[in-house]
Amino acid sequence: MLACATLAWAAGILLTGAVPSFQTPSTGLRLLALDSDDPWLENRLGQAYKGINPSESLRHLWRAAGLSPASRLYWSDLASACEEMGDLACADRARQRLLELCPMVPYFHWKAAERDLRMQRPGEAVEESRRVLDLDPSYAPGVWASLGAVQTPDVIFQEMFTGHADPKLEIGYIDFLSESAEDEAAYRIWQNVMTSAASFPFSSARPYLERLIDRGRMEEAAGVWQDLIRLSVVSKTQEDQDENAVFNGDFEQFPLNAGFDWRWTDRLTYLALDFAAPGAYLSDHCLRIDFTVSRNEEYEPVYQIVPVLPNHSYRLEAYTRSEDITSDTGPSLRVSDTKQPSFRDAVTETTVGTTTWHPVQAYFLTGKATRAVKLSVWRPLGRVFPTEISGSFWLDKVTLECVDPEGSRAIPAGVRVKE
Repeated sequence: MLACATLAWAAGILLTGAVPSFQTPSTGLRLLALDSDDPWLENRLGQAYKGINPSESLRHLWRAAGLSPASRLYWSDLASACEEMGDLACADRARQRLLELCPMVPYFHWKAAERDLRMQRPGEAVEESRRVLDLDPSYAPGVWASLGAVQTPDVIFQEMFTGHADPKLEIGYIDFLSESAEDEAAYRIWQNVMTSAASFPFSSARPYLERLIDRGRMEEAAGVWQDLIRLSVVSKTQEDQDENAVFNGDFEQFPLNAGFDWRWTDRLTYLALDFAAPGAYLSDHCLRIDFTVSRNEEYEPVYQIVPVLPNHSYRLEAYTRSEDITSDTGPSLRVSDTKQPSFRDAVTETTVGTTTWHPVQAYFLTGKATRAVKLSVWRPLGRVFPTEISGSFWLDKVTLECVDPEGSRAIPAGVRVKE
């Protein structure tokens, strides 16, 4: 009676087409007895036998693929099972069939590349990897990681990109190397790419550049920045003087908020910034900062990382004006070095009240380990009444120049210096 009920149940399922999943081989074998040529049942039996009888699992998975040779599902399950069981020849055949069925699916090419690497076929692995990235560049990190397990960065670059130059993809590989702490290789390949690179979006190079700055690799970061300027990826205005270490010191273009351009913080609750304010000291634009709510807060809303030379003397100069700055401590410019705690900040005179355009200055000496400084607009806490600040502040024509090119560290007589 139970056998009849089971057969009736199975027949009903097959007639309606609603075949359920099963976990044990016995259920599948009973169903397969009703339809011995059902590829879905063979595939499910192969899954059910995993961990119980590997050879029987492969037999059913192979039969499923044979019954439905155009189904990528069955070939994919077979390839995975073959790899799990260490049968590389079986996996090779299944992966090859998947490529024939789905030549435009990047995942199958990626798995084929990994298969080629395991079977010590680097040439085939490179070709499959190129195909993956042609179809979908988002696979790049996985491709680089797979190739990096068996090849050096320079060999990978040569084999992957010779004759297949794509600046964005090349820079993506450089960024991958940098993220993987392969800094020397990353910069070496960057220099190679830049000898013949066409222009590309700044967004492609930004992660690599920011990582170099964050890690204090300033010489390399400065080299990357100059390459970006040379290729017009980053625009340098006519007002930018070669002897001025400050980039975009006249605010004639909107800052990138990255690299060696001006940056701004997220803490702008009581401030308003305008990087294209009219009424500049020179040219068309200047920076305007409005202290919109009267509060006694320390502010550092705008800053720039500036590469400098160690053991040299520098002069900072800028032009500022103000309107109704109420506090005794108004905005000033500050130079600091977050990487070298022994560096003493250099601060220009403050701007308070209502003033017309006027210069502010500061001199400082860099230490032997200083490679970059942070130049910022800074307002410290007020200590003397009135402590709260409100009003408007303008900034223009910011310059930072080395005043001892020969390293004499000479400072004009009578000038107060921070060292």
